[in-house]
Amino acid sequence: MGQDEDQVFAAIRCTLAQIERWLGDGPHAPEALARLMADFDAGFTMVTPGGARLDREALRVFFQRAAGSRPGLAIALERMTLLAGDGQAATVAYYETQAWGDGGNGRHATAVLRRDGAGWRWRHLQETGDAG
Repeated sequence: MGQDEDQVFAAIRCTLAQIERWLGDGPHAPEALARLMADFDAGFTMVTPGGARLDREALRVFFQRAAGSRPGLAIALERMTLLAGDGQAATVAYYETQAWGDGGNGRHATAVLRRDGAGWRWRHLQETGDAG
């Protein structure tokens, strides 16, 4: 997949950087939320580490309510691996750590992104909490 792989990995990093800012220290203006939500496909679905199922609207509501809830949030990615890709869709696995104040967690994630014009949008995300 070559260049597409690089673009998919960059799209994941970019979205997670926006989430880091949104949940962390901001900005928290409606325009910032709109930019963040633009990364997610209209048919986006997610399974959270706790097993809850979210669609795109539920994700937007979560972000709206959680703005600034983790001051100092830092998100780090490790072991990003392209599992499958055909130029129109890509499935990526990675390990994510979130740290803030005196808290934090880790999670394994599998993301499906689809090409939308020249860019990539998140179509599905499955996260599994780290058992330690």
